[in-house]
Amino acid sequence: MKSLYILNNPANLEQCLSAMAPDDALLLIEDAVLLCHQHTLHNSYILEEDLIARGFATKQSHWQAVDYPQFVQLTLQYDKTVTWL
Repeated sequence: MKSLYILNNPANLEQCLSAMAPDDALLLIEDAVLLCHQHTLHNSYILEEDLIARGFATKQSHWQAVDYPQFVQLTLQYDKTVTWL
């Protein structure tokens, strides 16, 4: 069962990563988008609007930027969604 993990608090990254399986994906939102310059992960996404709102261009990140419609599509691609607040 593949899961999409959604992280909004950068302080919870290590705990979130420890719960993830190899086929899972991670989506950074809100303040967690600041982590995109520190980490590069397989199956990793970042909410473009939150990245721009914090003064970063999406081209500066190695993560795949998604907009809100793509965010919804991600939730449909995975069997389960887990939100880490």
